Amino acid sequence: MSNSFKKYDKKIYAGITKDAESFAIQKIINNTDNDLLCILSDGVSLKQVYDVLSYIEPRIDILLFPAWDTVPYDRVSPNPNILSKRIDTLSKLALNDTKKRTIVLTSIGAIIQKLPPKKIFLNSRKCIKIGENLDFDSFLHYITINGYTRFEQVMESGEYAIRGDIIDIFPTGAEKPLRIDLFDNEVERLRLFEIETQRSCEELKFYDFDSANEVILDKNTIKSFRSKYREAFGADGIKDELYESISNNKKYIGMENWLPFFYEDALPSLFDYIPNADIILGIDIENALKSKCESIFDYYHARLEALKINNTSEIDRYRPILPELMFFDERAFASIINNKPHIKLSNLSIPNSDNVLNYNAIPQQNYSSLKNINTLTVYENLKQELDIHKNKNRIICCYSAGSLDRMFNILKENDFKNICIASDWKDALNKSSKGNIALIILELPHGFIE
Repeated sequence: MSNSFKKYDKKIYAGITKDAESFAIQKIINNTDNDLLCILSDGVSLKQVYDVLSYIEPRIDILLFPAWDTVPYDRVSPNPNILSKRIDTLSKLALNDTKKRTIVLTSIGAIIQKLPPKKIFLNSRKCIKIGENLDFDSFLHYITINGYTRFEQVMESGEYAIRGDIIDIFPTGAEKPLRIDLFDNEVERLRLFEIETQRSCEELKFYDFDSANEVILDKNTIKSFRSKYREAFGADGIKDELYESISNNKKYIGMENWLPFFYEDALPSLFDYIPNADIILGIDIENALKSKCESIFDYYHARLEALKINNTSEIDRYRPILPELMFFDERAFASIINNKPHIKLSNLSIPNSDNVLNYNAIPQQNYSSLKNINTLTVYENLKQELDIHKNKNRIICCYSAGSLDRMFNILKENDFKNICIASDWKDALNKSSKGNIALIILELPHGFIE
């Protein structure tokens, strides 16, 4: 634990409304200097905090680690774009690519799920450069083993296509796909291109590739899977379609749900990827954890019950792995947290004490409900409230450029004074500190008073 985090350690940060959560986290970030792992209650909170923090603190490099978009013990694989974000973050953590302070945002669903070993990402990194030799067959073998799938045309992360001496590939963590032009076995050009038009948009000199999946299919992982599957499910399991596909070195939809079987050692968690980080626990973490663990338990036992149905074909049988192989339960999670420096955010109003700090955020009045009574009442009440807080930074967040323009014109029509449009958060703080009411484009569902 860093000295700067001592004032937060093992304490509750109370009085934080849901929409003030990002700003409370920003305050902790700015008042500390160590690596931080921030755990939010769900994917919605994760996205909101990430979007808001990225806007109000653009100088800080924040790594996003979302949960799979599937339910526990699902038959389908996670969305390729979700996998791409996860693998990009894990690769950077494993390779220590950031070389500076690391801040990771994740959700309770992501943090309790175990992950591939670090060595997977250490061994899968491959760099190609213009002018260097690239053996065509060896490269295809590399991308196949590392989870890339061949298509006629590249559309999503983890896909590749071949057209003569040209390889189109959508690498993990990339916003746009890459086109590799070969002349014999030499890399002649590297270009990013647009999916819609297939036209090149940026020339590159080199590119670093990472795995496209959390499951790597090579001889070692296949051997491990076969052994652990037979050990867990006995001779009956070898007739399963999943077992046959993996044995034949073929990807199987939903195979990620048997992740622990592919690797010999016990799986690490995100805590192991950023071991020295101080922890921020978001609002309502306890309820989110309880709900998630109950969901895992229910889905697991539903699969066990389905196995008892005699008319289920061998192909349709789903043999679930033990929950403890793949997930932390409430007790295991609490044990980890209690042994790490951490602070817990709360939306409750709790008096200050040795163990409680207060952010003192007050929810903003919901003016949309007043529109049903009288539209003029809305603007009169808003004008009064803004005037009451004229000594504070007054900032109005709008969802889009169009809504910002409409809001600006409506406020002008209703005789609001000192209205201005800010280009970014820094500009908004500067203008609002001078008595102006600043309008910005930022998706914040509900306002608050700090």
